[in-house]
Amino acid sequence: MTRIVIVEDEINIRETLQEILEFSGYDVFTASNGKLGYAVILEKEPDLVLCDVNMPELDGFALLELITQKYASKIMPSFLFLTAKVEKEQIRYGMNLGADDYILKPFDPVEILKIIQLRINKREKMLGPQSGKSSAYKERFKKLTIPTEEGLELVPFEQIIQCKAERAYCFFHLIDNKKMLVSKPMKEFEVALINNGFFKVHKSGIVNLRFAERYVRGKGGYLVLSDGSTVPVATRKKDELLKLLKYE
Repeated sequence: MTRIVIVEDEINIRETLQEILEFSGYDVFTASNGKLGYAVILEKEPDLVLCDVNMPELDGFALLELITQKYASKIMPSFLFLTAKVEKEQIRYGMNLGADDYILKPFDPVEILKIIQLRINKREKMLGPQSGKSSAYKERFKKLTIPTEEGLELVPFEQIIQCKAERAYCFFHLIDNKKMLVSKPMKEFEVALINNGFFKVHKSGIVNLRFAERYVRGKGGYLVLSDGSTVPVATRKKDELLKLLKYE
């Protein structure tokens, strides 16, 4: 499982990021300052680090310098800075130290997940097939982490037919006519679903095209899924969807 370390002294931001990333299937570790973060990074050897710039004990720049020195002979984890404001000099300084990107606070959950996935993909290409993460290992974690009243439920992506937004909540339609109501907005799961072959047919619906039975044309076109449900398709999504369906 992909490992991420969050180094952030503001507890609300740290816990929010941890929740977002764990729901997206990442293995997450946290630290409340740069000194603790350095120890966690060396112990856990993460794939990516999310780090605040201004922190007690050891700031983000000093932490990145130490990590860069420690990883001098091997590929270091992707390093993203979190900050409320950025001066050009700061950006230049951080990039010269080895930072991959800056993320401004307040951040958008969907955007931050996209940036993280992009950086992780680039790092995996650099590491190559001998990165120590075999395809068999990765396959074990082809699951979406869904919060329930009892805790976290790990649901294989291939068992999810669609995710449907319902205001601040969303419904997961699973095989065998199972449904799960989740007290989280659909956007928190969007990147993880799309990265695993799902398609966003409109602003409140993401479907697993493996379960598409047919597309019905018309002014308001819609998909018929294998469980008998129908999902409207946004006009601007129709051409892209039809192109994908031809190759399914």
